[in-house]
Amino acid sequence: MLGPQPTVNPSFYKPEDKIRAFFVDIVQTVIIALLISVFIYMLIAIPNQVDGQSMEPNFQDQELLLTNKVIEWFGGSQVANTLGVDYNYRRGDVVIFNNKGTDLIKRIIAVGGDTIRIEDNGVFVNGSELDEKYIPKTTRTRVPFQGQAFMEEGEELVVPEGHYFLMGDNRENSKDSRFAEVGFVPRSMLKGRVFFRYWPVAKFGIIRQGEYEELSSRE
Repeated sequence: MLGPQPTVNPSFYKPEDKIRAFFVDIVQTVIIALLISVFIYMLIAIPNQVDGQSMEPNFQDQELLLTNKVIEWFGGSQVANTLGVDYNYRRGDVVIFNNKGTDLIKRIIAVGGDTIRIEDNGVFVNGSELDEKYIPKTTRTRVPFQGQAFMEEGEELVVPEGHYFLMGDNRENSKDSRFAEVGFVPRSMLKGRVFFRYWPVAKFGIIRQGEYEELSSRE
């Protein structure tokens, strides 16, 4: 029979061994946390900071947001179509997109195949005026001055497939698809859908799709 087995008394460890073990644990924890962060950043979500007033009153300058990247590679993909999952950018979504090297935050107003028209301070999609619940009733939507404009007052354009017409909620202070230097934004330029606000703490929470109502057609 085996006799009593020797045991190790932790108190026998030298102080320097305890310190070394402590720091090894810290390093391992930090490495794991970094790997998780990199995985999340590369495939799931990226942090963004609002810069400017173009999305007021819903988003203020310097607010911190998280953008869903999964939709970037899964939404509208062959995999999603095969699974029968409708997971793509939609009208009313707030998105981040790249415009000539600068990330901008805007809202999707029309998607590929839609018609878009701006007339008498109203926004018309597929012939129906939009009652956009996410902006004040007093908001005036105009086309830019000639020379800057992507479209003319009352002109109806068709959004190409795979493209989007984007506008800021602060219509009088937003450089968006109404301007020639932005125009229709291809899907490849979209970096994701904004889904969470984590600063300021008072506004901490999920960001949902903007609500709107289609009014009767006015041709």
